[in-house]
Amino acid sequence: MNSSGITIEHNTKGIPTFARIDLKKYGNELKDFFASKGVFVDESPYKPDFVAKIKRAEKQPSVTIDIDNLWK
Repeated sequence: MNSSGITIEHNTKGIPTFARIDLKKYGNELKDFFASKGVFVDESPYKPDFVAKIKRAEKQPSVTIDIDNLWK
């Protein structure tokens, strides 16, 4: 079964075992359910563009500075 933002996954025997739910669409509706199970979904305080920029920069070559010999 598929719906806009919800997908039911079946095991090899055809039995439904997992539900994938788009939290952007249905996250607010599910907060109480998750809280009752002790699950809390934290949103990043950072803008996605900023996070992507940092991740790209992490892949670039970098220079290591030996701070022990910096002031000699």
